[in-house]
Amino acid sequence: MSDLNERIGERWHDRRKKGYNWPRLIIMLIILIAIMYGMGILQRMGNVTTEPAAEFRDSTRVENVETMP
Repeated sequence: MSDLNERIGERWHDRRKKGYNWPRLIIMLIILIAIMYGMGILQRMGNVTTEPAAEFRDSTRVENVETMP
């Protein structure tokens, strides 16, 4: 029975060691920060033009010209 407990304990410790993979965690954190930064840039670029830069003018429009009396 103690042999079984030892094997279970070894497996538990081995799995915990695999879970504490610091380089992988740091890389994932850097990727997360880069994604959030990129999303912020895209959001700011989307908010730049709230009004059109050019004014729309209809060149075919006929304006009424009032004659002077």
